[in-house]
Amino acid sequence: MGPAAKDGRRQRSVRTRARVVDAGERLFLDRGYLETTIEAVADVAGVAPQTVYYVFGTKRNLLAAVLDASIAGDVEPVAVLERPWFDEFGTADDPTSAVERLVEASVAILARASPIYEVIRQAAADPDVGVLLQENRRRRRDDQRRLIEVLGRSGHLRPGLDVDTAADVFYGLLNEEVFLLLTGDCGWEVDRFRGWATSLMRHQLVAPEGSVT
Repeated sequence: MGPAAKDGRRQRSVRTRARVVDAGERLFLDRGYLETTIEAVADVAGVAPQTVYYVFGTKRNLLAAVLDASIAGDVEPVAVLERPWFDEFGTADDPTSAVERLVEASVAILARASPIYEVIRQAAADPDVGVLLQENRRRRRDDQRRLIEVLGRSGHLRPGLDVDTAADVFYGLLNEEVFLLLTGDCGWEVDRFRGWATSLMRHQLVAPEGSVT
């Protein structure tokens, strides 16, 4: 098989994966995890059930792929912290700009991922899904700590605030649960949540004084 044929095959594989992930997301959000079947996903995606099993193996793995795509914004195999926004955040000249870029990217992720996160949370009594929920929380905490470490190395953290405490604050305040409470239960628009989170993180992480507005 020549390079052109291999490239064409890869592109078809990526398109098929994207269709299945999109179909899975729609059905998981509409029906929930337990009521969604591989056969239904295959039907919506326009592929054979065997194709879904071949690519993902299990329904739990498909759910994990849907979560990953919602976090990243696409199905490309590029980690969240290897995206262009991370470089922009890391090279910000001042604490305010750094926090604004950090919160903007974080809220965009929360807005995309929170609906499927809620599907996972509701199905967490299933042992495999429960493990996925815990893995997601651990991964988010690890990623958020790396972001806070960047603030620390750049000298942007407020005096007296250590990285461990700052990472705990960020993890506890900027997460799916808080996002869903305020945008769901309280009816906040995403823009309002973003503004609130930006003010909060400035005050908690970098501002020497002031109050949350």
